[in-house]
Amino acid sequence: MLRTVTSPVYKGTTAVEARQTYVNEGGGYHSETVQHRTQAVGQDRYYGQAIYLPPTWQFHNQNVTFQQWSPEDPEGPWELMFVQNDEIRIGGSGGFSATLGKITNLRGTWIRIVTRLKFHATDGAFEVWINGQKTWSRTGVTVLPKTSQTIRWSSGIYCTGWREGTPSGQSVLSIYHDHARIASSYALAEPANW
Repeated sequence: MLRTVTSPVYKGTTAVEARQTYVNEGGGYHSETVQHRTQAVGQDRYYGQAIYLPPTWQFHNQNVTFQQWSPEDPEGPWELMFVQNDEIRIGGSGGFSATLGKITNLRGTWIRIVTRLKFHATDGAFEVWINGQKTWSRTGVTVLPKTSQTIRWSSGIYCTGWREGTPSGQSVLSIYHDHARIASSYALAEPANW
């Protein structure tokens, strides 16, 4: 379920709540907003947003994705950013996997995340900032979507562990999203700056 809420908000008057409820049936548990054709091979883009985990969020060992980048035509997940235990991580079929940072004491606060993707066969870049600090960087490497010349950006909640099993944490989960922007620089994408 996606809905507009007036609390919590990062700045302004509204945010988006992405919520999933476990109902013990197969299939994907996800609610998402999607921006198509956000980037093509040869482009350099910065994806910024603020996310909020409620103070009651229970850390657990199942992946709960809150944003992903997917090739288009043909489509499919490529790189995912997710909460697992008390960490923000990335992983997927794009070949990048890392722990980006601890969020042990950040429940009940807005967490600002900016991700840079520069698509290039030899001089690509994949970088992440959390709350204004660069926490991970790979530059001068191959960064390309595997099956397409363009990608889409999806943001929401994906309880991937529920496809195969029962929740390790709560059976109702919400992640709140605010100040999403795609830009040509870090400064323009950073939610604190606008």
